Amino acid sequence: MSGINPSFFKKEIRSDFLVDEKRKKVWAVELEMLERFDQVCKKHGLTYWAFYGTLLGAVRHQGFVPWDDDIDLVMFRDDYERLKTVASREFREPYFFQDAYTDRRIWALSKIRDSRTTGIEFRDLRDFHQGIFIDIFPLDSVAEENHEESAGLRDTQGLLWSMVTDPINVLLLLKRELLEGKRKPSDIQIFLEIAEKDVRERFRLFEEFNLTHFGETGEVNYITYDLIPCNYKSVRRDWFRETQYLPFEHLMIPVPGEYDKILTRCYGDYHQLVRGGTAHENIILDPDIPYEEYFARYLSEGGAVE
Repeated sequence: MSGINPSFFKKEIRSDFLVDEKRKKVWAVELEMLERFDQVCKKHGLTYWAFYGTLLGAVRHQGFVPWDDDIDLVMFRDDYERLKTVASREFREPYFFQDAYTDRRIWALSKIRDSRTTGIEFRDLRDFHQGIFIDIFPLDSVAEENHEESAGLRDTQGLLWSMVTDPINVLLLLKRELLEGKRKPSDIQIFLEIAEKDVRERFRLFEEFNLTHFGETGEVNYITYDLIPCNYKSVRRDWFRETQYLPFEHLMIPVPGEYDKILTRCYGDYHQLVRGGTAHENIILDPDIPYEEYFARYLSEGGAVE
């Protein structure tokens, strides 16, 4: 692994948690992908920041949160869309840039995967790239609390996302609201036309809407976290105005200038250690075997993981 001292791979106790050799090897794969991602962003003038658990780790641990197993990055929607235009030629084997257009699953984020490794999230999807990965989340403008003028933004974002995931029920809802006088016939016609498109075209319209309306409010969030309430609250766009660099294992990585405000909003007293699981508790991670071989060897039909 480039730039990684061999001593990095030794097991150790961090914050009273045993980090074993396998976890260190998973981290190393992710750090190598992060280095490549950073090179691509610098080449094309794209801005990104560490976020979620990676931001927490950089600030509190100067590296991974010991019990975490992934890297989370965010970009504003405009740079995220620019990234997608260069990704296919910049991330070549053994790397794969995965999003709703390059693989079979529709989701609102992107991943970079290493095909020499295993990071199986979906055991029933064998024709799907499932190497170890890092996550890249787009941040979109979202409605501000107690700000009536931005309520329409959330309404449209919610409808467009639901047109991707559940168009039939969206149309039923709109027709009911039409009968109740809450919608205009023209509103229904627009969504009827959208419903006739294939799922990736509907998703493209969703992303296009978010790009067009980026910057209209002072709050940003990963859009599905905003539409489906969760612990990750929206944050102020101007908290990203400045970028700082903090140590993260052997790297220096970019973080939002107002990272303290972001972490406080998302985690409260983030200096207090609260050991928990990760978002990937059920993922199979193996840095030593390609995912296709792992499927063939351990997850053959009727087989079990050794």
